[in-house]
Amino acid sequence: MRRRSTRLWLGLCVLLGSAMDGRAATLVSATDSHIAYSPYNWCQSVAACAQSPNPGAYLKMGFTGTSLAVNLDVSPETQAPVPVAQYPILRYSVDGKAPVTTQLTPTTTSISCAAGLSGGPHTLRMQLVAGYVFLDFWTPVNVVRITGFTLDDGAVVCAPSGADALQPHAALFYGDSITNGDNTVANFKDGVTNATETQDATVGYVQPIAAALGAEYGVVAYGGASWDSGAADSHTPGLMTFWQSFDSTHSRLVSGKLSPIPDDIFVNMGENRGPAAGDVSSLLTSLRAASSTSTNIWIIVPFSGRARTALTEGFASYRRARPKDQRAFLLDIGDNPYLTDSGATMLAVDGQHPLAALDALLGAQLIQARASKLRETLGAKRRRP
Repeated sequence: MRRRSTRLWLGLCVLLGSAMDGRAATLVSATDSHIAYSPYNWCQSVAACAQSPNPGAYLKMGFTGTSLAVNLDVSPETQAPVPVAQYPILRYSVDGKAPVTTQLTPTTTSISCAAGLSGGPHTLRMQLVAGYVFLDFWTPVNVVRITGFTLDDGAVVCAPSGADALQPHAALFYGDSITNGDNTVANFKDGVTNATETQDATVGYVQPIAAALGAEYGVVAYGGASWDSGAADSHTPGLMTFWQSFDSTHSRLVSGKLSPIPDDIFVNMGENRGPAAGDVSSLLTSLRAASSTSTNIWIIVPFSGRARTALTEGFASYRRARPKDQRAFLLDIGDNPYLTDSGATMLAVDGQHPLAALDALLGAQLIQARASKLRETLGAKRRRP
């Protein structure tokens, strides 16, 4: 008994001593099942890490204890090397409080998101705000790579709750720089630089749509990309290839399907270059096979009106070939007067990329257009004998 008591006492002393000097900690894997990563964004097949190249990608988690750090690996950037000013920018919020924005550096190994919290459950939301449009997203170099999380000794992670609780809907957004929020926070004085400081993927037109749908959502968009031409980074291919892949070596599909099966897929592509003959029909066929018969697939005519004819003809071709598919739609909200592509306007620094205020308006218009299309379709079904 004495030997056992001595061991217990020594163990207690070690535990108390570690807690008092702050050395004890719980390390949580980046692939822990309690961590909710935005769907369709994060590849978790890279050395037990979670990585994403997509501005707009986010994670949510619950945790206990008084502190939390997110551990990261910036070796893809340092080995490139990436200009320090263009490292990815992240934004995080603990317990729904004022968000903190931070930029990764060549020496970043972790971000301390919380310290000195009260006991009890807490939540973290972290989002990739910006990634330099001209850097390689496909090899990939321009990524956020999370290696794990550090909590208090004995603390645990759990599903996010409260305002960060998981939403029942799943939405996927494909597009170019307009979809990932490039130049949403540019200013008229300095013009458009396409630098990380002018991008904020959290204030694009995607967010009001996701909020209205009550959706967890994934933004898969690359500046300069089009239907079948590569992006501005000179590495990422066009939509016809990247729709199904995280990067050059990792598929986005699980047994041929998107995971989770989306309730809605939005495709906003054509501002840089319209589809070639057969592209729209081919993509719709592939997306339908990778989702379900009940998934709503929306082909959006670019807000400037570009590629309207090619998109309309391509969509009509698909509907002729598959007349029973009543869940594929063309969304056309008309030419926006501020997106003339002929120089700065009131709500676009370059006349092409919406500022945040215009994105909010566009999102609201798309929500209304979506609802109208669904009413028409469901109403037509009810009227059939």
